[in-house]
Amino acid sequence: MNPKDQLTTLKGIGPRRGEILGRMGLFLLEDLLFYAPRDYRDYSVAKPVSTLAHGQEAAVRLTALAAPGLARIRRGLSVGTLRAEDEAGGRILLCWYNQPYRQGTVRAGETFVACGRVDRSRGIKLTNPALYPELPGILPVYALSKGLPQAQMRQTVKLALCACMPELRDGMPEALSARYRLCELGFALYNLHFPQSLDALQKARRRLAFEDMLLFRLMMHSFREQKVRPRGRRYILGGARAAYESLLPFVPTGAQQKAMADIERDLCGRRAMNRLVMGDVGSGKTAVAAYALYLAARSGFQAAMLAPTELLARQHYDALKAIFGEKELCLLTGSTRGAQRRQALEDLACGRAKIAVGTHALFQAGVEFFDLGLVVADEQHRFGVVQRAAMAAKGAAPDLLVMSATPIPRTLALMFYGDLDLSQMDELPPGRRPVITKLVPENKREDLYRFLEDRAAKKEQAYVVCPLVEPSESLEELKSATEVFKMLRARRGAKIGLLHGQMKEEEKRAAAEAFREGSVDLLVATTVVEVGVDVPNATAIVIENAERFGLSQLHQLRGRVGRGEKESYCFLLTGEASGSASERLKILCSTRDGFAIAKEDLALRGPGEFLGKHQHGLTGFAAMKLAMDLGVLDEAQAAAELVRSGAVSAPELLWRAEEKRRMLEEEIAVN
Repeated sequence: MNPKDQLTTLKGIGPRRGEILGRMGLFLLEDLLFYAPRDYRDYSVAKPVSTLAHGQEAAVRLTALAAPGLARIRRGLSVGTLRAEDEAGGRILLCWYNQPYRQGTVRAGETFVACGRVDRSRGIKLTNPALYPELPGILPVYALSKGLPQAQMRQTVKLALCACMPELRDGMPEALSARYRLCELGFALYNLHFPQSLDALQKARRRLAFEDMLLFRLMMHSFREQKVRPRGRRYILGGARAAYESLLPFVPTGAQQKAMADIERDLCGRRAMNRLVMGDVGSGKTAVAAYALYLAARSGFQAAMLAPTELLARQHYDALKAIFGEKELCLLTGSTRGAQRRQALEDLACGRAKIAVGTHALFQAGVEFFDLGLVVADEQHRFGVVQRAAMAAKGAAPDLLVMSATPIPRTLALMFYGDLDLSQMDELPPGRRPVITKLVPENKREDLYRFLEDRAAKKEQAYVVCPLVEPSESLEELKSATEVFKMLRARRGAKIGLLHGQMKEEEKRAAAEAFREGSVDLLVATTVVEVGVDVPNATAIVIENAERFGLSQLHQLRGRVGRGEKESYCFLLTGEASGSASERLKILCSTRDGFAIAKEDLALRGPGEFLGKHQHGLTGFAAMKLAMDLGVLDEAQAAAELVRSGAVSAPELLWRAEEKRRMLEEEIAVN
């Protein structure tokens, strides 16, 4: 069968299963072939009962001691049990919840393999194990929609692989396959889903990630060539840097000076600026962005500064007032209403407002600029290729400057932000004191709260960051902001505030303002404070269930403190963190170098998970998350240069890259 055929043409996929697969974004056979499992269960080796650890996924070869029994605990809940033993006489209990059909599946004395999660909380048992006549090997685990069990999904994928293998075309040039030691596409797809070994799985993931990275790089290069825009404005640069620096209460660092020079060079070039300024927390990116805004306003053009949250937009607005004055500025967010919104729209349309600060509301329909010459976007990882194009559409070839406080290795930056020139800021302002970072076990929670209350008595403030807004039955071990807020408020040792993403904008603004003004000592929050809350008097931050966050996000949260002259602390409350989680968190305790932390985070999570789902414009690159190290990215980058230069002939790859570019442009047009 042709991989481009509809899924429903495959025998065994009826309308109901086709509908469920469609909800998962799977419509063609090739969609299914490239739908990477989210995890794997290694059931290739049988484990003795005596060696099983709590929480482990394991395969055990057993003999049934009796037929399965069934007990009804209460209405709607039944438990099936089976007692069995392994060859060494190790006994174990198998338990199934609400699966009464298990009663007839095994007879006393029958030998089988049971695969499932080990529970040693009361005795030793396997919970809801699957039974096989022999070891099933390494099994894929997919992200699924309701109504499609794992076993059925595995069967469907296997049917699709068998049907498509005869007509599967490998478009990778032989020269690249040999140069970069790539396995064949058929081998890669089969072992992606049903690995013959862990080594075969690694080869499959590497091949598919390489191809995705290569196509993405070729697409981004084509996209960049297509959208090169001639410069339509002249900037007044003479004496501008010195005049701007005289407005600042500090001397810019060398890294800031270099980034400002990059901006000046772009603005004097023949094409519109398209630059990414990437730097660590506290490296002074906002001052660099303000310089670009200053140049635009000084040259008679309008400029817009875009932030992903209203909190951050208001923070930028307040900071820029000191440089430009309130008359030059305009604030527009989703909560701007009535007469205030009408005035803002009028000021932008007639050119009275030189600089607009706001959220994505700045680029919605109905917002018109008189002469938009520059767009600045903060927190670039929240805005992707599609959003950048929407910004540019509000003016006649405006210059574009985007900022990111997620420092990542240069190779990854060039790969994912290939339509942008790059400025890296790897220097912090002098005099900033390092934040003391410590791991705190659960049994020290009371001591930690007393420490925060003592500092509150000395007029110092602190954050307490939680992973959830409300308590969750399925995530009982995680702390929620609302329960921690109630608990701290009941202690009466400090004035407590609450801030989370489910609050109304006015409530969020009031909570942030109360903390900024000092009328709140401890602000209990979710990660909404990751950006947009700047309080120099905050000298401590507590991060609950720190093991549930990525290292780069923890580093961002840590950057909320240490912004003043006082000694500051970051406390990582770890709950029941595993040994590996504790070791990972110790990396954060040992360094404040955001680039080093990002490198470790990348090694642990891979580029796809590291960047998250915010980088819009990556549609159709499903295997990207399979790249587990920078080596694949480096090789794909080099391969793209070989193809673009003509050193390697790859007509099919270039055609596919062009198709993806057209899809990206259609996505931009729709959005």
